[in-house]
Amino acid sequence: MSEGRIHSLESFGTVDGPGVRLVVFVQGCPMRCRYCHNPDTWRSEGGQTMSAAEILQTYKRNEAFYRGGGITVSGGEPLGQLKFVTELFAAAKQAGIHTCLDTSGILFDPSHPEEFDSLLAVTDLVLLDIKQIDPAQHRWLTG
Repeated sequence: MSEGRIHSLESFGTVDGPGVRLVVFVQGCPMRCRYCHNPDTWRSEGGQTMSAAEILQTYKRNEAFYRGGGITVSGGEPLGQLKFVTELFAAAKQAGIHTCLDTSGILFDPSHPEEFDSLLAVTDLVLLDIKQIDPAQHRWLTG
C-alpha cells in the first residue's frame, strides 16, 4: 500500500461535503490561485507521509461524530496523488465510509482514463472546483 503526502487532517469539517467529515488536505498543487486559502499546501515536499490505514484509524477514533458524513480529500490537489487517494477511498468504501473528492480536475489525464475511472468507482461525491470558464481569466486567477 502506498503512502500519501498529507498537509493536515481536519477532524470535524462541515463545509467539505455532507455531514461532519474528516477532511484530508494533501500536499502539492500545480495551481497558484490568487484566493487560495491553503497556499501552504502548494509544495509537494511539505507535510507528512501517512498510509490509508493511518487515516482510517484517525477516522475510526471519532466515528460516532461522523454520522451522515465521511472522508473528504482536498488539497492541495488530490489528483496529484491519484494512486494514494484511490487506495484510501477503496479502504474507506470497504469500511462503509462515504467518500468525497474535492478537486479542480486540473491533473485529469484523458490519455489514461482507467486510472481516473478506478478512483471514481470508489468515490461517492465529487466537488469539482471550476475556477473560471474563460481561459484568460482562468490563467489570471490560477497562475
